[in-house]
Amino acid sequence: MHRSLCFTLALLVTLYLAVFGTICMGASATDTSEGAGGESAAAERETAEELASDEPSEGGTGAEEAPAASLPPSASGGDAEEGEGPVTAPESQAPSGDEVEADAAGGEQVPSPAVIPPPIASIEVTGNQQIPGEDILGVITSEVGGMFSEEQVDQDREAVGSLGWFRRVAVQREIGEGGVHIVFRVEENPVISDVQFEGIRALTRDELMEVMETKPEQVYNAPLLLRDKDAIQKLYESKRYDLAMVVSQHMGPDGVLTLTIAEGEIEAVRIVGNTRTKEYVIRRYIRTKPGETYNGRKLSSDVTRLMNLGYFETVRHEADVGQEAGKVEVIVTVVEKRLTGNAGFGLMYASVQGVVGFVDLVKTNLGGTGQVASLRGEFGGRTSYELGYQHPWVMTPETRLNLGLYNRLIVREAFVTPEEGDRRSILYDERRTGGNMTLSRPVSDHTTVFLRLRSDDVSISGLTEEEEPFLAGAAFQARDVRSMTLAVATDTRDSNYNPRRGGFTQLSAEVAGVFGGVDFNKYTTDTRRYFPMGSKNVLAIRLLAGLVTGEAPYLEQFLIGGNESLRGYTTDRFVGSRMAIMNVEYRFPITGNLLGVAFVDVGDAWGGAIAADPYFEGDEAFTAHLGYGGGIRVKTPIGPLRLDLGFSEEGTETHFGVRHMF
Repeated sequence: MHRSLCFTLALLVTLYLAVFGTICMGASATDTSEGAGGESAAAERETAEELASDEPSEGGTGAEEAPAASLPPSASGGDAEEGEGPVTAPESQAPSGDEVEADAAGGEQVPSPAVIPPPIASIEVTGNQQIPGEDILGVITSEVGGMFSEEQVDQDREAVGSLGWFRRVAVQREIGEGGVHIVFRVEENPVISDVQFEGIRALTRDELMEVMETKPEQVYNAPLLLRDKDAIQKLYESKRYDLAMVVSQHMGPDGVLTLTIAEGEIEAVRIVGNTRTKEYVIRRYIRTKPGETYNGRKLSSDVTRLMNLGYFETVRHEADVGQEAGKVEVIVTVVEKRLTGNAGFGLMYASVQGVVGFVDLVKTNLGGTGQVASLRGEFGGRTSYELGYQHPWVMTPETRLNLGLYNRLIVREAFVTPEEGDRRSILYDERRTGGNMTLSRPVSDHTTVFLRLRSDDVSISGLTEEEEPFLAGAAFQARDVRSMTLAVATDTRDSNYNPRRGGFTQLSAEVAGVFGGVDFNKYTTDTRRYFPMGSKNVLAIRLLAGLVTGEAPYLEQFLIGGNESLRGYTTDRFVGSRMAIMNVEYRFPITGNLLGVAFVDVGDAWGGAIAADPYFEGDEAFTAHLGYGGGIRVKTPIGPLRLDLGFSEEGTETHFGVRHMF
């Protein structure tokens, strides 16, 4: 009995402890759920307060959150003030996400279903007067019939603000029939009455307005104006006004939008680095002047013009801040060549003339004034001399004067075919005595006109009795040539000495006989183009054409062949009153001072009295004579020395010269 009573008491104590523990655990779970719910409600109240007080910051999108309408307890889940918290479904729709329930069998606990957001019943836009509502609704991604999302509405509000038309955007939400009704309330920016510009000189208002999207009678739009500033900047850059920029904009109470542009007015042009060349000589070729707007293209042309003088190793320009606000100082830095002339002396032996001495003197930039003087002469077995003088600035600004006096003796070669026998060559002396004067003046940045007067006495000598019959026609008799030449040349090359891009075109017409002497006309054209191939190689092309009319002496007709016209053939191989030549060169660097060249030459001289002469057997119609080969160019202070090896149908010829052929 005693043992049975003890067992019963132990069983009762066990049941009591089990029941008491279950009750305690239930109370603890309830306390935890209430604590989490309290924290969530506090976070929601804090979010609602932030949204209700949201104001756009300066430079922002202008979007703000409107307080929500007062919602009934059954709709908001409890008493809520305006704008408090996001809109949620009523409690009757679904239990709280923190609550759990037991299954029917009283087994393990499972999570309750997620909260289902209410649907969107309508979306409206109010406050817009100039901007169509369709444009605003077009950036709103929330849709009628879709589920309401507080995060999505915030993104929509930001999207509307980013359109740029509004100073303020607010959102109002209200639970009503069919779900949530959303209203976007906007306040538009002022309307622009006119657009004005300050500080413009290089471009006109019409040019600037053409690239702008902002127009009068439009609502002010900051993002659109930012794009307009970029468009204006690109317009200036396309015309090489590299320093121009929009520095400020102002919208007045009258709706006038004013953009202030600093174009980069040049305050001064300063020259540094010249020790021999006079400053006024350098300034002659700098067309960029104080008071103008800084232009990179114009300054680059100035640099090219200075480099083509041949006085300087390098020329560069840069801009510095001027003394006055918004102005710049242009600095042109030159590095002068150490040698501004060359001299050559020597002796040579010819089988006919014997020992002949020669002298060759050239002085450029004489006294730092840009003038050039030259003397070339031969003495001993034959006498020949030539004097030259150039003045870069006479009479009117930029008018160049060239003078030449000469008594030249040149050994030339003619090719004849006797009645019986093979073709043979005849060496003869060309004696040309006289002088010339050339005036040239630029009419634009790249175009120059020329007027040339010359007076020559031309004769042929040095023939043996056997050779005289071959050169005995009227064309070979001594003649006086008095002529005037008019020419125009357009030069866009980046360098006269070693061009990589650009072109050169010259047209000339020479009229002889106006001042006496033999009567003939001579017309020529010279066209050159240069194309960069990669970073260092160049493709160069030249086209020559000419026509002679009248009684031109033999030496005034076109004589082609040799290192200046048709390589692979001997000098003066083809003679005629008409001429056409095409030269093509591919130039590529080998080392620092060594340049390689591959070339093809095609051309002919044909027609006229010489071509009809039975001894000369010239071409009566154009015949394409082809020459091809390769060569090297060695850079020297006087220009590239040229050595070419040419091949043709008549054999192989070696050609030597100074500077590129074209």
